[in-house]
Amino acid sequence: MEQETMLLKNFERDSAWFHHNVKSLISKGFGGKFVAIKSSRPIASNKDINIVIKELENKGENPSFIFIEFVHPEGYTLVL
Repeated sequence: MEQETMLLKNFERDSAWFHHNVKSLISKGFGGKFVAIKSSRPIASNKDINIVIKELENKGENPSFIFIEFVHPEGYTLVL
């Protein structure tokens, strides 16, 4: 149970970091790409999520436990 709690806390921390830093990620060239965040830093990115997943696996990471999100390009409007 303790390991699951730690995984959830890490995921939550990386999610918060992503949403707080999305403008910075866009300015650094991540717009239009999926970005994997671990320990509050990008560790993989690509326009194709399958490539991001493969890159994570090649680094020995389990993609199921990594926060991955799409960075919408600047000027993109999401209508719900």
